[in-house]
Amino acid sequence: MDEGSLSCPQCERSFPIRDGIAHFISAQALEAADRRFARFYDWFSHVYAPFTKLAFLPFGGERKARKEILDRLELNGGRILEVSIGTGANLPYLFESPTIGEVYGLDISPGQLARCRRFVTRRGWPVDLFLGTAEALPFRAESFDSVFHIGGINFFSRKKEAIDEMIRVARPGSKIVIADEAERLAQLFARIPGLSRSYQGEKVDTAVPLHLVPDTMEETRLDDIWKAHGQYHGYCLEFRKPG
Repeated sequence: MDEGSLSCPQCERSFPIRDGIAHFISAQALEAADRRFARFYDWFSHVYAPFTKLAFLPFGGERKARKEILDRLELNGGRILEVSIGTGANLPYLFESPTIGEVYGLDISPGQLARCRRFVTRRGWPVDLFLGTAEALPFRAESFDSVFHIGGINFFSRKKEAIDEMIRVARPGSKIVIADEAERLAQLFARIPGLSRSYQGEKVDTAVPLHLVPDTMEETRLDDIWKAHGQYHGYCLEFRKPG
């Protein structure tokens, strides 16, 4: 559906669908930090593709760098959710799998989602897109067989809520994968105007969020990724929701 609305009987609210994207937030309703973050990525969407291709060159190229994370997913024909889907850069590698199922993507940036929408339309991929926040995912509990997030959580203001939401919407027994830049690199990115969510000089917390994963999760694992020049430049955190 390109235009229309979605209704929620529980909260008695209606949410518009514009250009094939369901809007569960508005810029006016966002907190100041989230508005600034969304605006930054609206701008960044114009240069995202060439930037990431250059950024991933030291790690063997974009395909190798992304598949280092995506190969950890368990694609079994079920429903998969990408939190912070951006322009859809991970989708080509997902759709290479013969066991890909229904794909859903959410992002806080209208600009990123608009580019993603055009991308999937050109490719003819069936991907449902949603404008929303990771801290309040607009999905029912236990809706997805796989949930993942690549890039962005370093600068989330409420990381614990985002992780709890990913767990909530995942089905029992499913794997959740979260990856981002290493803390050392994230601190450099935090100096970029508009990207930092801090206020009045407060330091951005870019620590790996391993401590935010509940002890009840199973098979929790943290790996260093994206190695170049003898150093790792990213991390991948994965765990399984108890079945």
